[in-house]
Amino acid sequence: MDATLNKSARKHFASLDIARVACIILVVIGHYDPSNAPAHYTNMLKVIYTFHMPVFLFISGFLYAATFRDVSFKSFITKKFKRLAIPYLVTSAIIITIKLLTQGSARVDHPVTWWSYLKMFYLPEAGYFLWFAIALFMMFLIVFHFKSKTSRLALFVATFAVSLLPSCGIDVLCLRQCQEMMVYFMAGVVTADYAPKIFHITILPTLAIFLVFMGCEAYYLMHQDSIFMYRFLALTGIAVVMTLCHNCERYAPILAKACVVLAPAVYIIYLFHTTILGFAKAAFGKIAFFGSNSDLTFAVQAAVAITCAIIIPIILYSIIKKHKILRLFFGV
Repeated sequence: MDATLNKSARKHFASLDIARVACIILVVIGHYDPSNAPAHYTNMLKVIYTFHMPVFLFISGFLYAATFRDVSFKSFITKKFKRLAIPYLVTSAIIITIKLLTQGSARVDHPVTWWSYLKMFYLPEAGYFLWFAIALFMMFLIVFHFKSKTSRLALFVATFAVSLLPSCGIDVLCLRQCQEMMVYFMAGVVTADYAPKIFHITILPTLAIFLVFMGCEAYYLMHQDSIFMYRFLALTGIAVVMTLCHNCERYAPILAKACVVLAPAVYIIYLFHTTILGFAKAAFGKIAFFGSNSDLTFAVQAAVAITCAIIIPIILYSIIKKHKILRLFFGV
C-alpha cells in the first residue's frame, strides 16, 4: 500500500497496481464478517486471510528494492513517516472520535475509551486492521540498514526462521505482527533483487501454481495446525496473485488500465473501509428487510456494504488529492 510512483514507474509496475487493487477489494471483503454470515462465506474469508496481507507486504518490499535510492536515513524515515505514520495517527484519531460519539447509542466493534487517544501511539487502538501501517513502518526501519543484495537475502532467511518461532506476544508497535509478517516483505525485496521478471511466465505455469495453491488451501482448511504450511501457503498465494495479475496486464489491458488509475486510492480505501462497513452494519440493523437471515438478504447486505466501502473512499481520495493539508494528513 505504500507505493508512491511517478507515471513511468507505474506503467512499468502495472502488474503490482493490479494486485494492489485486487487485494484491497479482498481486504474489504475480509473485514465484512457479520454474525449472520453463511458458512460458505466464512470459509471464503479463511482462504482470503491466508494471502491478502502477505501480497501487500510483498508488493511493498518489491517496490522498496526496485525503486531504492541511496539517501540519508533521516530523509528516508521522514518520507515514510509522512506516508505511513501521519495518516495512521490522523485516521486513528478520527475513528476513535467517531466511536466515542456513537458507541453509546449503537453497536460498535472494538469499543474505545478516552485513553485510546494515547494508546494509538503504540497500538492499533482504533482498529486492529491498522497494524499494517505500524508494522510496515517498523519493517522499513529495519531493512534500510541492509544495503547489499547478499545482506537482504540473509535477512529474508532470518525473517523466515523467526516467523516459524512461537509468537513473541508483544503487541507494542506491532512487533508480533512484524515477527510473523516481515518474511513476506523480504520476499518482495529479494525478488526485486534477484529475479524481477520471475512472474513474467505463461498461463501453463500459472495454472500449475494455482492448482498447488488450491491443494494447499484445502489441506490447511482441514488441518490449520502447521505454521510452516501457513507460511508456504502465503508465499504460494503471492505467486498466484502476481502471475494472474501479470497475465491480466497482458490479456485484459482495459481492466489493467482501470486498476492503474484506481491504485493511488488504495491507501485511502484501507484507512476508511472499516468505518464505512461499521456504518453500513448499523444501518442494516434499522431496516426491516435486513432482519431475516436468508442467504439472499446476506448477499444484498454484503454487496451494498462492500461496494460503499470501496466507492466512498475513492470519492474521498478525489477530494483529498486536491488539498495540500489533506494530502499531508492522509499520505497522498
